[in-house]
Amino acid sequence: MENFLRKSKAKLSEIESLDSVCIILGNESCDLDSAVCALIFAYFLEQQKKFASVHLPVLNVAKEEFILKTEVVYFLKRFNISSELLIFRDEICFKSLQQNRKLKLVLVDHNILPNSDFFLDSSVVQIVDHHKQEHPFSENIDMLIETVGSCSTLISSLIFESAPEILDTISASLLLGAIVVDVANFSPTAKRATAKDEEIFNKLLKLVPNISKDILYRELQCAKEDVSNLTFEQLCQKDRKIIEIGGIILPVCGFPFLCSTLLAKHSDLASKLQGFCSVLNCHGTVLMGISIDEETDIVKRDLVVYSHLAWLKNRLCRELEKADDPHLDLHVVKSNAEYVYYNQGNTTATRKAILPMLKNILSKPESTNSTFSQRGERSLSISNVDGSPEDSSSNSGIDTPTNSCNGDDEEVQHSSAAVKLSEFHAGDVFASKESKKYLSFRQQGGELQRGERDPLTPENSFAESHFDQSYRKFVLNHMDSDAIMEKLRKENFFREADE
Repeated sequence: MENFLRKSKAKLSEIESLDSVCIILGNESCDLDSAVCALIFAYFLEQQKKFASVHLPVLNVAKEEFILKTEVVYFLKRFNISSELLIFRDEICFKSLQQNRKLKLVLVDHNILPNSDFFLDSSVVQIVDHHKQEHPFSENIDMLIETVGSCSTLISSLIFESAPEILDTISASLLLGAIVVDVANFSPTAKRATAKDEEIFNKLLKLVPNISKDILYRELQCAKEDVSNLTFEQLCQKDRKIIEIGGIILPVCGFPFLCSTLLAKHSDLASKLQGFCSVLNCHGTVLMGISIDEETDIVKRDLVVYSHLAWLKNRLCRELEKADDPHLDLHVVKSNAEYVYYNQGNTTATRKAILPMLKNILSKPESTNSTFSQRGERSLSISNVDGSPEDSSSNSGIDTPTNSCNGDDEEVQHSSAAVKLSEFHAGDVFASKESKKYLSFRQQGGELQRGERDPLTPENSFAESHFDQSYRKFVLNHMDSDAIMEKLRKENFFREADE
């Protein structure tokens, strides 16, 4: 393995002169399973020269961020695999290889590319993954997608079937480590392992004498939980996957401990999360924590949903709470304007199950995200207040009541499903008024005279005179941005409330 990696790294300097290059790429979290699959499967494919003249394993993380993957760094170093032998995402130009028609791409431990990499999809020749299938079937792609506990189980099964002789003590040990972590040491309570995981694990054990499953698991968990030298932002980056749908960017961060630890340590958690989201330029985040008691095998999970956009946070919380496939059995422990902290009763629902749920929530045509992408700049209310330009391509924003028959051609062209009234949630309606269009109305028309109807309130609404007061109270109770409050005060927005 060490010699293969050394030769692979040396090929980087020759890559432009090669006729073809096959890259074996793990997922963006670059956890132990993803890293090991990329290394071992690249070694396997290189022996067969299956897709190209050279097969290179690439860890899907920047070199400077590799130190955050504490269990990966520890376990590879144990087998004399230093970072200098590895190829990282920022050390190779995928776009150049594709443009020159040299790239063949093999995906391991994921089956769909993120939006930022989707241009590479035409270069995909093989997929091996254990997550829910999201990539459409293609005759041009060799697919093995099976919902087992670990992708390393599938990689091992392929090797056992066609080239078992290439598995030595080191490669088998790496695969064993990745499997035992992914299936939580075959915990009956966690219910991650399948019969196939057990079968492959036992076959690998025969290649590695005198290894203890329990000791190996504890050793890797200790390395994984060793985050004492990481900042809050680094901790969130350590094991995160990003969802990007309809203009919404939502990182989902996993922790090897309960989120309650973060709440206890950081009284300013909302501020910390806002800083993290600002760095990634994202709209919110979901945090997932886990704890497994080694003696009792009791599994605990918890979850935090955060967004500075009230409508997004509310939408995610509502849909996750009522989800039934799987039912998460969420119990609110703490809730405020910025985040909601839950205990998760269904401890068998892993991030592998929750990620597709979040994608579905953001993809639903009736979701608030549809409003974000089709009906104006609702989710950009914060940036709108400070003067960012508004999209003039749509004139069907929140100024039009949802039950109005406005006859606008652009609205009429939507499918009949759009005629269906959306769910009414006061929080969403209040959040929707935090838009530039509403503020522009205030600026252009000055103050409303007493008795004059706010055009954002339907004329036939019994709440004409009370909606604004309720909204103002909502703003006062939920908005904590000094900049926004000052902006609204300057516009005399709170005139009646202050009287």
